[in-house]
Amino acid sequence: MKTKGVIASSMVLAGSLLTTYNGVGRGWAATIVALIGFVIFMIGLSKFKPELDEKGKGAIGLLFIAAIIGIVAMFVGLLPLIGGILSFLILIAVVVLQIIGYSKLKGSTSIGTEGISGANLLLLSIVVLFIGAVFGLIPGLGRFIEPLFALGALFMIVFGWLRIQKGFIGETTMNAHSISYILAGMLLQLGSTAASGWGTSVAAGLGFVMFLLGLTKLRDTLDQVGKAAVQLILIAVYIGLAASVIDFFASLSVPDPTSFFKAPEPSIWERIASLAFIASFVVSLIGFIKFKESELLDDNGKSGVNMIIISMGLAIAASIFTGLLPFGGGFVATVFGVGGLFLVLFGWLNIQEALAEKI
Repeated sequence: MKTKGVIASSMVLAGSLLTTYNGVGRGWAATIVALIGFVIFMIGLSKFKPELDEKGKGAIGLLFIAAIIGIVAMFVGLLPLIGGILSFLILIAVVVLQIIGYSKLKGSTSIGTEGISGANLLLLSIVVLFIGAVFGLIPGLGRFIEPLFALGALFMIVFGWLRIQKGFIGETTMNAHSISYILAGMLLQLGSTAASGWGTSVAAGLGFVMFLLGLTKLRDTLDQVGKAAVQLILIAVYIGLAASVIDFFASLSVPDPTSFFKAPEPSIWERIASLAFIASFVVSLIGFIKFKESELLDDNGKSGVNMIIISMGLAIAASIFTGLLPFGGGFVATVFGVGGLFLVLFGWLNIQEALAEKI
């Protein structure tokens, strides 16, 4: 079992999907989430690189350089007046490096046929993201069009890296693969509490679907306690899907969050969506408390579940600040959301490592 490679590829998956939030979401919070994504992406790449053959290592090296330049582009984009244009020019270099890197990754025997199809999806996602960035330069109109392309790219990124992971680990360790589905899904859910905009609502909806697929795949491999916990968490998923739909329509009329410390006063529909999200996170929290009792989890796995439980608490707090307080949560809600992202990531990585060699 290639446990190290599985954990590393999960980090790459997590980081790569969060990097798209600068196009998916709106405001400074989306930029923070994307920057965090780049850091996680780079850590994952550095851990995944030793597990691959020479062609794979060369490809990962190029993607690492592209990520560093991508971070520079994001910071340059924060400059007033000319920041957007300069950031776009730097982005061209990132796109070229990524295209070369993913093309080279296709030649790696370490990822198999399934991984090659995943690399093709990632190549396509680069093109889609670039087109979205071009539209993003259009004043006014860009904020509506760019998220469409970013969401399409996000979908390709998730399934592209999942295919690479599947090609790397083979068909005999699908429990580890199912946890990657769950991890991606929960990060997309938590991203909606850290960032804002209709794009993040759609991403959260995709996250709940991914979460549902992962839980369904994982459920049959667990003991009775684990299965009972998953059944409870599945209820939370359906509540969350409904909340995402409400939040999508509510977010269409919300202006860009320009204030660092507070957001505009939430509308009635935003309050309803927040209540639904809170209900979903509360049910999930109860389910994970029950999941912790599964005998399949060692101490490392249980510590991972504890992180997930705390992240659900932070998600509840973020939803309260965002949708229920008189003038929104702004900075505080984002801090809670970002904290939840980190806990979800490392929590599920611990659980993945605990279960990978047991099922």
